[in-house]
Amino acid sequence: MTEFNFNNCKVEQLNNSGNNYKIVSESGNVAVAEQGNIVQTAGGITGKERIFIEDIENFSKVRDVAPATVAPLLKDGYLDVAEDVVQKALEEILHVPFHKVDCPNEYNDLYTANILLDGTRRQVAFMLKGNGLKKKVMEIRDCGKNGDQVVRLFQSPADLFVIQFVGNISEAVIQHAHGEIARLKTHGKEAHFVTLDGQDTARLLTAYGKITPPSLALPSP
Repeated sequence: MTEFNFNNCKVEQLNNSGNNYKIVSESGNVAVAEQGNIVQTAGGITGKERIFIEDIENFSKVRDVAPATVAPLLKDGYLDVAEDVVQKALEEILHVPFHKVDCPNEYNDLYTANILLDGTRRQVAFMLKGNGLKKKVMEIRDCGKNGDQVVRLFQSPADLFVIQFVGNISEAVIQHAHGEIARLKTHGKEAHFVTLDGQDTARLLTAYGKITPPSLALPSP
């Protein structure tokens, strides 16, 4: 198969007629061509509002941790760990050089530009919720006083917004995030959001050795 460069991407010709190509990348983007000229690319995050943890290059090890692996750590989708544990783990994974202390009326719980998305460095703001919230499902009203924490998150100077909770995240919260991203895009800003529920939080912490599911624990000597 023939390989060449197109728009700074490594492209592989899939057949001899010259009308089908594949961009060789971790995200598996596909380029389609007409009469030997690439006319469209599909895949990647361009144009999307919501992306997922596997799309973030800094968290790529999550791809090797299946939901079934972390199932023993969850009860009805709830991972019983504190917010500070999650925050410190994220700071270590992302090489954030200081620990941000939780305080009222803040825009976010963690802010960094150490994220890579589609090979590009991004500014990211996190809203974090640990087991201080005992509910299995986080609603908008649970995000700070009168739900204003999730509102303030999208006022952060960022283009990637992460909503994390150790349990399940309600559809209302997800719908609100879609609306906030759409609003930012009307102002010409390319932005995305990610949700990390209890299952994805457990997968992330497991992937980077912060917690160990029973299925991965070494037997006692």
